[in-house]
Amino acid sequence: MIRGKMKLTPRLQEVENLVPQCRIMADIGTDHAYLPLHLLEEGRISYAVACDIHKGPLVKAKEHIIRENRGDCVEIRLGAGIEPLTTGEVDGVTIAGMGGLMIIDILKDSPEKAHALHWLVLQPQNHVADLKYFLMNNGFVIQEERMAIEGQRLYELMKVVPGEPECEATLFEAEVGVTEAYKKDPLFPMHIRKLIKKRDILIHSISDDNQNDRNRKKKEIALKERELLEGML
Repeated sequence: MIRGKMKLTPRLQEVENLVPQCRIMADIGTDHAYLPLHLLEEGRISYAVACDIHKGPLVKAKEHIIRENRGDCVEIRLGAGIEPLTTGEVDGVTIAGMGGLMIIDILKDSPEKAHALHWLVLQPQNHVADLKYFLMNNGFVIQEERMAIEGQRLYELMKVVPGEPECEATLFEAEVGVTEAYKKDPLFPMHIRKLIKKRDILIHSISDDNQNDRNRKKKEIALKERELLEGML
């Protein structure tokens, strides 16, 4: 808690929980710099770079940094993704609250910088499976997967490191989760029920007499995946 005044949301708290002790990190899409300020207060990091593509959030971030008297250990930078960073400058980055496809674009746009990081903590708002599948097929290993509930919404998070996965995963396996510990998370059944509901919507939207081969194939896959998901509860 910063100066006894601020508490992280459950989502950001889980992001923080995945950040390892380190010297310097960067928060991408920092918004108000809540996360790096909290990490400093907890003694988890020594220095932070707060990046955002928009000037408005950085103005607010600067206000918070000054208010907390942290101007000597947090700097702000304007720019997209990890482009404002130099290669090897930070130990790791947090990217939270962005779409999964946007996170993929960030990593694609700066591959050398991304693979020079020791770790990345990612919290996509959507397209989680697409992000995990991309990571595992582009030189990253998913070390940890976590979940958090905020309001009525379930969020998925992950800590990844550069490297080659020991085995490949399908998009469906990425959607379910690729680490064994994830499947023991108390929120895992809620996650699986969410995936079942997604299949139910698709299944009910395609009639049995649908003549479109592509739609019939989609329904067949959804039925098969639904059966597999039911077996995970």
